[in-house]
Formats: sequence, C-alpha cells, structure tokens
Amino acid sequence: MPAVKKIKIYTSNRNFLTADIGAVKKARNFFEQITYLFFAFFYLVGLGVLKTARGILMVCFYTGSWVVNFTISTYRGARNDIIKTKTTFGYRTELLFSRQFLRSLAMFALVAALGWGAVTSLGLIAKAINLKDRIIRTALIGNLYLDQAKNSLAAQDFSGAGNKFSLAYKTFTQSRDDMQQSSKALQGLLNLVPQKQDADRLLEAARLISSAGQDFIILSDHASGFKITAQGLQSSPSTTGQQNLKEIQNDINVIQRKIELANFNINNVNENNLPQDRRGQFLELKNKLNTADLALKNLQTMTNFVVTALSGEKTLLVLFENNNELRAAGGFPGTYGLIKLTDGRISSLKISSIYDLDGQLKEIIRPPGPLSNVNDRWYLRDSTWFADFQQSARKVMSFYEKEGGETPDMVLALTPNLIVDWLKITGPVKLNNPPLTLNADNFVEIIQAATTESQNLPTNAPKQPLADLFPLLLQKISALSEADFAAIIFSIQQNLNNKQVALFARDPALQKQILNLRWSGEIIDTDRDYLAVVASNLGGTKTDLAIEQQIKLTTSISADGSLINDLEITRTNKMPKLKGTRNESYLRIFVPEGSQLLSNIGFDAKSLSFPADLNYKIDEDLREIEKTSSIDVVSQTTVGREAGKTFFGNWQILEGGESKTIKLSYKLPFKLNSIDRFSLLFQKQIGGNNSKVNWQLNFPNRQTVWQNFDPSKTDTDTISSDILLDKDYFLGLVLQKR
Repeated sequence: MPAVKKIKIYTSNRNFLTADIGAVKKARNFFEQITYLFFAFFYLVGLGVLKTARGILMVCFYTGSWVVNFTISTYRGARNDIIKTKTTFGYRTELLFSRQFLRSLAMFALVAALGWGAVTSLGLIAKAINLKDRIIRTALIGNLYLDQAKNSLAAQDFSGAGNKFSLAYKTFTQSRDDMQQSSKALQGLLNLVPQKQDADRLLEAARLISSAGQDFIILSDHASGFKITAQGLQSSPSTTGQQNLKEIQNDINVIQRKIELANFNINNVNENNLPQDRRGQFLELKNKLNTADLALKNLQTMTNFVVTALSGEKTLLVLFENNNELRAAGGFPGTYGLIKLTDGRISSLKISSIYDLDGQLKEIIRPPGPLSNVNDRWYLRDSTWFADFQQSARKVMSFYEKEGGETPDMVLALTPNLIVDWLKITGPVKLNNPPLTLNADNFVEIIQAATTESQNLPTNAPKQPLADLFPLLLQKISALSEADFAAIIFSIQQNLNNKQVALFARDPALQKQILNLRWSGEIIDTDRDYLAVVASNLGGTKTDLAIEQQIKLTTSISADGSLINDLEITRTNKMPKLKGTRNESYLRIFVPEGSQLLSNIGFDAKSLSFPADLNYKIDEDLREIEKTSSIDVVSQTTVGREAGKTFFGNWQILEGGESKTIKLSYKLPFKLNSIDRFSLLFQKQIGGNNSKVNWQLNFPNRQTVWQNFDPSKTDTDTISSDILLDKDYFLGLVLQKR
C-alpha cells in the first residue's frame, strides 16, 4: 500500500489535522479492501453457479448494508467536523483535493454503485432460480411425451404418436415462452452465462424435433395413400400419384430443414456445461441426430430425383440383364422393356426379346476385338461393352435408334437380383401361359431357361413369362402393407448401392442428380490409386454366378515416394466339369491413368480376327480407345485407355471346377511427398458377384498420421485391410516420413 503523503500546515490545530490525515488513510485502505472484496464477489456471481446464490445474497446484503451505514456515518462526522472547525476549512479543502483522497473517494463511489447493482442482481438471480426449476419440470414432461411418441411409432400407432408429438411441442414451446417473458434485466443477466445459452439451444432443438415429429405423421398419411401398381403411381381418388409424390417431397423438405436446424443447435452445445450423469444421453442424441440429418438429406435428394424423373412425358428403356452371363455394364441384356410414363402412370408397356430389334439393324458395325469371339457384327445386345455405364447407356440408345426405336429419355439396367428380392417380400407369383409359379428360389433358373432362344420352348414367345410377370408383380406390391412396401423401397436402394441396378438420363440436369446419388454406374475419377476388375463373359454360357473371385493387392512405397502395385486375381469356377460349364471371360483391369505395366502372368491368350469380306463401319468411341491401345507381344495383354483410366485386358478361360490366378505388377503414375495423402478406390463391377479383397500397404521409413478405415492388421511399416466388395469402397490415409 503506498504511503500517505504528509501535508505541512502551519497552524495551532496541527494535531487535529494529523488525526484527519490518519483517518483518510484508514478510510482509503478500507475502501480498497471493500473493492477487492466486491470484485471477488462479482467473479463468483459471474460463474453462474446458482446453487450458491442464496449464500451470496446474504453476504452481499450485509456488505451493502455496512457500506451504506458507513457512508452515512462518515457524512455525519464530516459535517460535524466542518461545523466545529470552520477555522480549518481551508486546510480541509486542501485535504479533500489531494490525489490520495480523490482516488479513495472514487473507489468508494464505485464500490457503492456496484454494491447496489449486486443487490439488484441477486433479486434477479432469485427469479432465475425459480425460472430454472419451472423450465426443468416442463422439459421433463416434454421429454416424457417424446418417449411416448417413440413407443407409439414403434407400435405403428400414428394417431397416438401425432398426439404425443403435439403435446411435446406445446410443452417445449411453453418453456421457451417462459424464458422469453422474463424481465429484460433477467434476460440480460442470464444471457451472459454459457449454461443459459446452451439451455436455449437444447430447448430449441427439442422444439424442432417435436415439430418434425408432427410433420412426420403428416408425411406418413401422405405416404399411406401412395401406391405402385400395374398402372404406375396411384394415390387417393382426389389426387394423382404425381401430386401425392409432390406432397411427400414437400413434407420431407420441411422435416429435413427442422432436423438440420435442431442438429445445428445440438452441435453448438458445450457438453461440459451439462450434468455429468446426462452427458452420455446427450452424446447419444447428438449422434442419432447427425445420422437422421444425413439420412433425411439423402431421402430428400432421392425424392427430388423421383419427382423430376416421373414428371411429364417420359420414355424408359429397361434392360433385363442376365448377370449369370456377365458383361462389363451388368449382364447380357437378352430382354428389354419399353415403358411410357405420363406423370408416373404407365401409358404403355412392351417387353420383348432384344433379338427382335437386332434383326432390324442394317449397318455393319465392327465390334470391339474380344466380341468377335461371339459375333462378327456389333448389335444392341452387345452394346453394354463399356465399363462406365454412362458410356454403355449412350451406346445402347444409339443402337436402339439404329434398330428402329425412338430415343428414350432414360435407360435402366437391372439384374434378376432385384426381382428376387421383391419375390421374397411379395411371395410367389402364378403365371397362366405357360402355367408357372415363380418365387425367389426358382426365378433365376426358370426365367433364364424361358428367355433363352430355343425351338424346344412350349411357346413362340420365349420372353412372355417375363412380360406376364411384370404387371402381376406390381399388382402384388400395391397390395402390400406399409411395412412391406417400405421393404420394397429399401430393396431398391440396396440394389442400387450394390450395383445390381444402374440408371442413365439423357437430360444433363437429371443425370447430374443420378451422379450425385451414385446410381450412375460410372467409373469415378481419382487422383490417387484405383482398381476395378471388369469381366465380360464371351463364351455364351450361363456360369458367372458360380465364379468366385478373390483379389489381393500389395502396394509398396519406395524411399523416393514411387509406388509399385503387385496384383493377384484368383478366379474359381464352382460348377462341375461338364459340357456347358466353361467360362470364357475377357478381363479388363482398370488402374490409374498412366500406370506402367511391368509384368503379367496367368492370362489365357486368344487369337481372334474379323472376316475380311465385310465392309465394316467403325464406331467413333471404339476408334478412340483403339488409338490409345497397344498389345504386349509376349503375353498378348492389351494396354489401353478407357473412361479416364488405363486398363490391362486379356482372357481367362475356366473349366468347371478349375481355379486360376493372374499376377500383374505395375508402377503408379505419381509419387508421395515427405508428408502426403494416399487413397485407394475399389469399384465393384455392375451386376458382379461380391469379391473378397485383401489390400496391404508397405511403407518403410514412414508412419501413418491419419486413416479413415479400421485395418485388419497393422505394424510399424505395414497396414492391411480385408473387404467384401459388395459396393464401392474408398480407403484413405496420410503418411509422413520418419
């Protein structure tokens, strides 16, 4: 504490003045102590610890009372001293204007003002305590209503669930109104407290979730009137299927916006401000809300696509691809369907043999070289040659036009897997001509036999069973319960994800939506490692469902950052060694563009040629691929470029019961820096079986900094992962030199 400056006053009443200076010194010390005490108190109040509010109230009350009493006493004493010592007024004036006294007086005034504010604030805190208790009670009731709504939904009691969501919404809204109707001074005080801000976010999130729940009941009402029948989209008598679909679209958009905002509020809550015993529940809610937000965004995107795709007049070309005779873009399309839609309703449907169209082709178009194993001309039935479905679909449309068909708006390719999944849900379907009962177990076998060109079939229309099945199956779907109909929708999504279904739209805006949904069957562009093994069965046998494929890829990083891939592909024909079980497939292994083939063994080279007497027309897309292709003299392996990738192409021939392994080594076209990302995209072939994949990365003198997958094995210099390739997989990590 700084010393008080002595004031030299030449008067006979020197002792009195000295005593005054000591009193000022003591008063100043006291004021400073009171100031320190107040600031300590103000810090405690600022913590927002409401449990200690009552104790703080008492301390502040007595402290404030003491300050007021002391001020009054000081004033009275000073007044009496001035009256009694008028002769010393000049000296007192000098004292009052001294620096020390003015500083002490200012500190006293500050303490007094803040003390008064503290007393007022404590009254507000008392109100806040009462408000907090009321809001907690209301929130507990609202949470109970949400739990009851969840139970009602589980029991498919949508009416009861809607009522509980409504009660929860009203309850949480009442809590919000209580907060907003508190006095401005109380709001100003509480808004400075982080706990109150988090409480606001939680309360608003609860309101939004309750409101979204109410909207979900409305969505379920609209969805319950939505049916897929043999006539296409169908709804209640007062609305069309397209109108009903747009109502569903609007419902989903509204729900998604509310869940997105609730998710935003939850993500901005500091979990450390929550009670310890509630943090686990909060984190669980946070994860579920993030998942719901993502799922709703996906559903929103899908619904927007369906509404756009089914609006107006549309022509849909459907390829029924037999993946037991695998082709690059799915399977051999022995049967096609032409569907004309008007706002989602089927105005015409035709299902026929693709050979009927191929007979109309006048042009003699030279096929890709490997296709000469089955045909010396290129027809619609072989147009799904390209691994990227977009390119194959454009080629399908081109051939369809050449063979007399009108240009379709969309091309849909599907394998029997989707129909099998539907039959598991609907149960068997009975056909009359020929009399057949199709179910999930016999569908592939019966349809495959019925749709094969043969003179021994009991009908002159070998595709008729499939034509008869389609409307009957849709009719059975229309009669399903809501739960079973939801299973139908889920099966469509699963088959799209598993690449048993692929779509292409001629309209660029619609195609962009398909690309965003990953339903396009595209070869995805990457700037790091990539692998896709694409097989085309060109032996005419139905054997691919019995082919088991295992892939082992080992990536090694050298000291300078260059990368070498060693690839092993083991394929086994599980069929017995009998006539008609031989599998002749042309394999294309797609890798990053610019990769250099170092070695390859295990292929079965074939020598093919085209007839010299045919005046071929050369396809421009095929010409571009052939211009960039070369053939390895020793192994007869083709190294070419397609869909922005380098491919290595050659034959593998498997007799029934036989297993063979192909081995390739190639150098990747990029290097890694001292610290760099590395990723590998595995793409599954459209319509193909699920493959077992083992990937191992060797990185001596480096270490992993980050990765997006759980490895099956890891040590100092190696990491590996085992994958069941039932869809596309992306593996990524960051590596740093030690």
